[in-house]
Amino acid sequence: MTEFTNRSPTGNTYLDISRGVFRKLTALNIFGFNTTIGTDYETAWTVGGKYTYPSSALVMSVVSASASDTMNVLIQGLDANYNEISETVTLTGTTPVTTSASFYRINNALILSGNNVGNITISNSGTTYARIDAEVGITQQCIYTVPANKSLYLVRIDVNSATANPNKYITLRNQTRTKTGRILKVAQATFATSQVSYDRQVPFKIDECTDFEFEAKSSSGENEIAFFVEAVLAENPTDIRAK
Repeated sequence: MTEFTNRSPTGNTYLDISRGVFRKLTALNIFGFNTTIGTDYETAWTVGGKYTYPSSALVMSVVSASASDTMNVLIQGLDANYNEISETVTLTGTTPVTTSASFYRINNALILSGNNVGNITISNSGTTYARIDAEVGITQQCIYTVPANKSLYLVRIDVNSATANPNKYITLRNQTRTKTGRILKVAQATFATSQVSYDRQVPFKIDECTDFEFEAKSSSGENEIAFFVEAVLAENPTDIRAK
């Protein structure tokens, strides 16, 4: 039976999920942007290129390219057991600060006040795992790892590109990787218009402890591309949790 909070349902299921009416359901909006995808697959994130996942839980270094940035930054991710963790760090401009927690995955990061003047990089040993671009305030990476004992249901996917030339097209796909290392590259498609939308009637399920990301490539030259993903994160019933 569905468990409700003390908020009264409106009858609009997705609105009620966003309002927190259902105790075990969370609305997620995942955004990814890449200004220069080329002819090889790249992850939809502002850093560009293919995303590299940590092979173990790591203490992260957080630093801005501007001495003016001294605000708090909230980092949300997972520990080595795929449990959800978060930490708030206070920037000291161009001097790196380190997290107390060790992150196995970073799902999101955002500033908690003001407007960041410089790029804020979250990294370890020279490898970037998240970046908040200057004056954006939040990560723009279509990358997410499903926490333990939960499942992610993709409901809607919008893709935008500057490509509107019938002789040039964008190819996109969804890549998933389980904690045992199985990789699936699914939902591959091409488009040559400025926008394409996938409004799913039956949500696409991604199991617990699974990495997923959207990738894209251009048929020629370079293109900008943006992904907007609407999803619902749901706690798994006890009887179907992985053992």
